[in-house]
Amino acid sequence: MNKSAKVLTTRAAATAAVAAATAIVMMGNVVSAAPVGPIDPVEATEGFLVMTEGNATLIDTENEGTLAVGGNLAFSQYQLAVVSAGNFFAPGENNPTALVVDGQVDFLNSVPGTRLQVLQNGFAKIGNLNGTFVRDVDNNNAPANTRILPANDYDAFPRIELVTSQSVASVGPVSVIDFAEAFQTFRSNSTELATCQNTVVLRDPNGDPISSPIPPGTNAVINLSPNTTNVLNITSTDLDNISVLTFADQPTASSPLLVNVNTTDVGNAFAWTAPNFAGVGGPEARFILFNFPTATTLTLAPGGATVEGTIYAPRADYTDLDQSNTEGSIIARSLEHRGGEIHDYPFSTTLACDSGSPTASPTVTPTADPTMTPTVTPSPTGTDLPITGSSSGSMLFVGSLAVLTGTGLLLTLVLTHRRRRNVGS
Repeated sequence: MNKSAKVLTTRAAATAAVAAATAIVMMGNVVSAAPVGPIDPVEATEGFLVMTEGNATLIDTENEGTLAVGGNLAFSQYQLAVVSAGNFFAPGENNPTALVVDGQVDFLNSVPGTRLQVLQNGFAKIGNLNGTFVRDVDNNNAPANTRILPANDYDAFPRIELVTSQSVASVGPVSVIDFAEAFQTFRSNSTELATCQNTVVLRDPNGDPISSPIPPGTNAVINLSPNTTNVLNITSTDLDNISVLTFADQPTASSPLLVNVNTTDVGNAFAWTAPNFAGVGGPEARFILFNFPTATTLTLAPGGATVEGTIYAPRADYTDLDQSNTEGSIIARSLEHRGGEIHDYPFSTTLACDSGSPTASPTVTPTADPTMTPTVTPSPTGTDLPITGSSSGSMLFVGSLAVLTGTGLLLTLVLTHRRRRNVGS
């Protein structure tokens, strides 16, 4: 190969390097700005306020809305649908269904002598009636409000009581919700929302940014931007160290707040002592969502304040031990409700954002048990507070250096070729 051909070949390689580097920068910008949503994270609940993939245990004290259980249900003295029986209507029925149990009513592990009351004329749907008796007549065979019982005795305990008459055939056995499909959707939503770029900077009451690690007992202030999904990415340790969460601006349907909680710092087993929520209440809670994309165990610890917002933990076994309330939806793999009340403020908007770079995306690690859901581990790079930059900026910087390097190589080759031509002449 002659010198001219070598120069042309090398020049072509340098040009290709510049083009490739430019493509990397462009690709990095596209990936880092990839849109997420709009997503309605609770759409697959079919309107139920609380939904579990597996079992639920209701010990204390009430749920003002509705409940859908993908597994079995055990209970103590408890009230359901205190405020609303919801808006889920089975075909051909005029009463909404307030309680769905896709498995069985677990009378054996329920508290003797207690009853679960389904109020607001709500109906119940039970998937498996083995060992269960449903009666819409009393012991004198007189028409009566429907009861779901452990024995063929209208007065047997423990029992589920309706305040309306529902036919025995209507109660079950029947499956009205595809829980497996719903939770596949929830997990996909949770993973996707976890890629959202952080847009919220926590500040102290003086307006100064709060950096991670956040000290225990911190009063953190949130300022929200209008007409956009506000995103706070935070570790579970930092979240637990906030004792007061003050909202300088109230979230709305057009300006919701998404809080992505990275629980990998505690091995995905998080016990949260909820902070005091200042500046918001039940109406605003409908536009706040706490997303726990990797949590496998989530506990609302005693001594916390009322949680304003939805608990979105589709991979987690969720236990509520706090006597304070939760104002929002609850979506979890399983539920033990042992404290406080669940108030009927379901999540009521959609979420949309720009995702982070590929390094900020969750990675899925299969668990040893094939029946369990894969664990999703988001990169901790999205949890730094305050925001000081993004990985997309780093990609742009590196790509720019690559472009400059390639361009410099091309110029050097051109000048060298010209000098050789001058010498030869």
